[in-house]
Amino acid sequence: MRGALIAAFLLACDTPGSRQGGGPPVDFTIGALAFHLSSGVTVAPAGGGMTFDLSDQADTCMALQLVPVQPEILFSLHVSLPTDGSTRATVVTTPVPGPGQATGSITQSTGGNQDAQFAASDGSVSWTANADGSTTIDSIDVGFAGAAGRLTTYGLTLSACTP
Repeated sequence: MRGALIAAFLLACDTPGSRQGGGPPVDFTIGALAFHLSSGVTVAPAGGGMTFDLSDQADTCMALQLVPVQPEILFSLHVSLPTDGSTRATVVTTPVPGPGQATGSITQSTGGNQDAQFAASDGSVSWTANADGSTTIDSIDVGFAGAAGRLTTYGLTLSACTP
């Protein structure tokens, strides 16, 4: 019985993108940032669209609500939904994305103070809205201005978050 409880607990702690089942890539080097994707959420801001937040924290939604004391890396991609109902966006560098476009960045912060930031410069994202309110990132491929490396992964199911 104890072994079954431990196994159930370990399975419950499995994070999106875990490598245990040969899953999608979760480790990235962007410039000098070594990013291990541990969790992610989808946020629907009041102004419309949606934001995908991916973090090295165990609970991205909580990390958005609180200020982690230890260093944290957060990738945010703000998507302006396409007007044709499709679920794909192109990453652009404009400050305000048009329909079907996305802007974002990856940042490292310690205790709420930003240590490093790289703006998303190119790429794309596609997703599926699920009936339970979650969103699955079908594919994401993003490059960053002034930094070598790309964030490229797939098949991540993100819960909804209301910070």
